[in-house]
Amino acid sequence: MSQKRDGSAVAYDEAETVDRSSDRSSRPGSRREISLLEGEEVLVDAQPTWWNWIAHAVGGGLAGLIGVLGLAAGSAAAGVLGIVTGLVIAGYIWYRRNRVRYLVTDRRLVVIAGFTARTTSETWMEDIRGLQTSTTAFSRGRGFGTVTVSHAVIPQGFSRTSALSLSGVPNYADVANTIRQRQSERKAGDY
Repeated sequence: MSQKRDGSAVAYDEAETVDRSSDRSSRPGSRREISLLEGEEVLVDAQPTWWNWIAHAVGGGLAGLIGVLGLAAGSAAAGVLGIVTGLVIAGYIWYRRNRVRYLVTDRRLVVIAGFTARTTSETWMEDIRGLQTSTTAFSRGRGFGTVTVSHAVIPQGFSRTSALSLSGVPNYADVANTIRQRQSERKAGDY
């Protein structure tokens, strides 16, 4: 249940889930799906961008290059170690990107994480109190950033927060504007 500004309450019937496979992700092979509520519409379905791990990719590429050069120089141990290190880093990048999915619906914001064991974190649009976007010069130039929402004002610094963070989301400004628009409509009752 959520409190609207005019003092009235909005109740949700979470037991109202239905099989809406036609509304689920259009990405082929998507295994991480959620049950949508009756009439709920997915507005954003995204994963972190590959650019989010560019530093890791450079490190893995350098390790692989060192491995190839080591093999060419006749040092099998250095070559195998470099190539294996590069492959492990590439696997890590693939795993980290493909285990997270961000959904913004007309009612909720959902972060889905995991392959076999799956964790979902969500918040209702009406309950969002704070929204923060952040990006670096590198990520801004490539169109990705982080969108963080919370039930209270998001603290700065090293303090822990219970905020939902969409890290490395492509088109972060559009995602933030979508959340703001839907939040405004839901709180105003214009849905």
